[in-house]
Amino acid sequence: MKKVAFLIILCWITGQTSFSQRWKLKRYEAIVGIGALNLFTDLGVSNAESLLGFRIDFTRPDIYVAARYKFSQDFSGKIGLAYGYGHSHDISNERIEGTEGFRSNTHIIEPCITAEYYIKKEERRYRSAAIYNRRGMLNNYSTWGIYFYGGLGGLYYDAVYDFTPRPGDKTKENGFTLIIPAGIGLKYIYSDKIVFGYELGPRYVFSDYLDGFKPPSSRSNDVYWLTTITLAYKIKTSRRNLPLFLDRRLRRASR
Repeated sequence: MKKVAFLIILCWITGQTSFSQRWKLKRYEAIVGIGALNLFTDLGVSNAESLLGFRIDFTRPDIYVAARYKFSQDFSGKIGLAYGYGHSHDISNERIEGTEGFRSNTHIIEPCITAEYYIKKEERRYRSAAIYNRRGMLNNYSTWGIYFYGGLGGLYYDAVYDFTPRPGDKTKENGFTLIIPAGIGLKYIYSDKIVFGYELGPRYVFSDYLDGFKPPSSRSNDVYWLTTITLAYKIKTSRRNLPLFLDRRLRRASR
């Protein structure tokens, strides 16, 4: 009886250890996403209102692609590229006198690198009565992961404004600048390969020309927010810590 109990405990410990390391088998994720872009510029909603100033008439779409690599269960790195179409217009002339009727549309391209720290690790949880499929894999995946992210990126913007600048106004229709992205993310593990996600975060811009316009009264740079729903595909990782498909090709090429 003692031997049976010992074997059961040993198998359980071995299984738990093996399970806890399974994340290493799929460190890479390919990500696509769609979402919403909100600009907070000199026209329309001000930077000071950027937390609560979201308006439907200022919301425009964005698309997103990225690659994620898990360094550990707590920490990941990600390289992403986003494209968005933003809109700004003056909702009143109370904040900036004489800009009523000013409108601007802006295309943005955002490459950035971010680090993710997980305050809730993504784990596959299961009950003692877990159901297995024909391949012996758990098929009742259900878990959540929550993380904060931050990093550094660039921004190319191309603004088209629909107004005549006033004396003293500065204009710049396009350019490239640095940004600081930050925010919070949520992940839902749907299966061994598929992960759904949601990210929300502001971008601090080292420029005041996202709407192509800078009035003399402006004292701060622009800000924009990205809200993105993502779909990630987990890629198998080889023993050399490379994507398995790439590792196989490199081995074939070296023969």
